Amino acid sequence: MEAEDDIFRPAPGRLYKPVEAQLCVPADAIEATLNLLQRAGHRESGLFWYGTRDATGNGQVRYVAAPKQQMTWGNYHVSPEALAEIVNRLPEGWKPLAQVHSHPGLRVEHSNYDDRMMSSRKALSLVFPSYGRSTESFPKGVGVHEWQIDYWHLLDDALAARRIVVTGGTVAVEDFR
Repeated sequence: MEAEDDIFRPAPGRLYKPVEAQLCVPADAIEATLNLLQRAGHRESGLFWYGTRDATGNGQVRYVAAPKQQMTWGNYHVSPEALAEIVNRLPEGWKPLAQVHSHPGLRVEHSNYDDRMMSSRKALSLVFPSYGRSTESFPKGVGVHEWQIDYWHLLDDALAARRIVVTGGTVAVEDFR
């Protein structure tokens, strides 16, 4: 059982400042993400979105990967070795664009544990409710978090929709679990 300190975290010290950069996510990546999260059953699961980023910070998701991991009803853990297995396969210049995971219920706010488990502060963090059984139109209802001013800020639905844009195109998908 998680301690309460692992679940609830303090409010941010300063307000989030919207950025102009957008993350372009092919609809195929959203579908693959939901399928991968749902395959884990009633366990939290994590995966990563990788791709290219231009000089202004705009990203294009090209690869969705679920690393080897430990999964339970309330959290997941990816070892550094499992993450390296994926990173070492990436084409030159590809970056981590988002770290994605599921939560058991509708709450999509980061926990303190989620804050500690983030592998990069340059990537977004997305939390899908109900183990990826989302019924909303993405990104509505998904917790989109961005690191800014020493805090993982949860963006409201309007800011999330400005920050993440669903596009056409295809992605590579791999499940190492």
